[in-house]
Amino acid sequence: MKKTLISNLVFAFILSISVSADDHMESTSSFPGLISSEIFDLDGKMDLHIERRKTCNQNAVPKHFHPASGTVVYVLDGKSQSKSTGKWKTYTKDEYWFERTDWVHGGDEDAPELEEGSCSDLLVIRVTDKGKEHTVFID
Repeated sequence: MKKTLISNLVFAFILSISVSADDHMESTSSFPGLISSEIFDLDGKMDLHIERRKTCNQNAVPKHFHPASGTVVYVLDGKSQSKSTGKWKTYTKDEYWFERTDWVHGGDEDAPELEEGSCSDLLVIRVTDKGKEHTVFID
């Protein structure tokens, strides 16, 4: 019940924002399995970043952080994992997690192995100040 309520609130928030189809552009940042990435203008002050990623046998992504106002990752299908709560957790279809601003993650040596053939289809949502990068990769 709580998970459904929060999911509905996140999507209601997105739908309630004044977003024009004419006010978007493609993002230049890249993650493994990136299918689509768009940036929508929010009243000229903020940007809404929406990405869709699909990967298989992807245990970890490169080390990075998001200087965005937090990130919500929603599992559309399959299985993914995150250490956003401080401990590794596996998430499956219709589950999600929140990544706080500037949290450095990815490239973790302690990332658990997912079963062979594990795939994920993710929807990633971020809001940033206008023109601010939503992801910074660390070498």
